[in-house]
Amino acid sequence: MRIGALLTDVDDVAAAAAAGLFAILLEPAPDGPGDGLPGPADTGITAAAEVAAVTTDARVLVRVVLGSENPVTLAEEIAVLDHLSAGRVVVVADPGDLDDNSAAEDLGLLRACWSGRPVRHTGARWAVPSGVLGERLPTSVAVTPVPAQVDLPVWLTRPVDGPGRELPVIAAEPGAVRPDLQVQPGVADLTGELDRDRATVTAWADAGATHLIVRPPDRARRSASGVAPDMFFARYVARFLQPEVSMPAFPRIMAEAAVPATWTL
Repeated sequence: MRIGALLTDVDDVAAAAAAGLFAILLEPAPDGPGDGLPGPADTGITAAAEVAAVTTDARVLVRVVLGSENPVTLAEEIAVLDHLSAGRVVVVADPGDLDDNSAAEDLGLLRACWSGRPVRHTGARWAVPSGVLGERLPTSVAVTPVPAQVDLPVWLTRPVDGPGRELPVIAAEPGAVRPDLQVQPGVADLTGELDRDRATVTAWADAGATHLIVRPPDRARRSASGVAPDMFFARYVARFLQPEVSMPAFPRIMAEAAVPATWTL
């Protein structure tokens, strides 16, 4: 299982990427209870662009709220972001308040726009082309550029019945994990208490999750864990937690040994 980070402070992005976390999702602070992920007021593409600008290897998770924009517009913005990040984007699609039929239409149209083929669509919510500019216009639309990736990964924040039902759904608890899926992401909070956090990530790995996005504690609680806030990802997540789920035979005594002193000239 690979561990990524869900961050609300852009100052944490570079540190998380330098520690080798597989992906970063940058979003505003949570508005309240829900699926375990925050609920942004916008698409999150601007925040994802900030992540892409200061990282080189980590996957860039971008959360888009279906229904917030015309899917053709969203598709173009995400495709541009995929090029800016050199093909590192993973779309986290949030159906928001849409019912399954509406969410499936938005999701299907969004993915069709990334195919590189001309798109023509008439549905309950959207018409492509819209036809608002008059008659005798093109009967289809091709979104450019196409994404840098041949198959742009899409994860859902909740299941959607219909087209897209085969896509991974981010689980909010280990009991919701589907171990039969090739990709099964989850999201969890860290406390800064080592034994408790080890148990958390181990439970997700044992359940069959392939990717876990963790929300770190605030900076005060990070300091209380005995690790400087800016070193939390390197000296806590990467040192203690990632080996628990990627190298289970890795002896803890090595992780818990004192960090070698820095050589000075």
